[in-house]
Amino acid sequence: MRSEELAALAGDLKPVDLGPIHNRARDEVVRLGKATGKEHGVAVFEDGTTLSFGGEYENRLDVPEFDAPQGSVTIHHNHPSGDSFSRADIRLLLERRDIGRVDAHGHAGGWASCERVAGPASKIVSLTLIQDAASRANRLVEQAVSRKQLEADAAGAGLWQVVMAFILESEGVIRYALNSESVREIARKILK
Repeated sequence: MRSEELAALAGDLKPVDLGPIHNRARDEVVRLGKATGKEHGVAVFEDGTTLSFGGEYENRLDVPEFDAPQGSVTIHHNHPSGDSFSRADIRLLLERRDIGRVDAHGHAGGWASCERVAGPASKIVSLTLIQDAASRANRLVEQAVSRKQLEADAAGAGLWQVVMAFILESEGVIRYALNSESVREIARKILK
């Protein structure tokens, strides 16, 4: 079971209105992802233009470099698995000068968004931040299962990724949002 499935079972996947251009980008990546089972991306630029890319891999997306002002590009991409952000998604956001926000869209209506708070980070800094947050998140999820605060099925739902994002947000690295209050609450309990 994935985090999007947990949210769907709780019945709280709230639709998010991202604005016309961003809604079209979301709809395109989800439509293509459902049709192919692969990750697709759409870059949305400051002026409202878009560029589609990807579709080669099931669990990876090669994002082209853009000649755009710092932090001005938003990347929308689908996650066929329904998980929140991967380490690679966070690295893309932290390291790329041109990208300021990354949104992940699940095929059942799940949505998560990360926005970089400061300027781009070096590869070593981003790797260190992400590895530390991921390690802490995995440890916290394992502890919640051992204390019986969380069912093992739910722990396998990619919750560590949600917890990792909340850790990075608490450290002032990113701003994080998702459209499931139940998944948010589970992650908050794990963090306590």
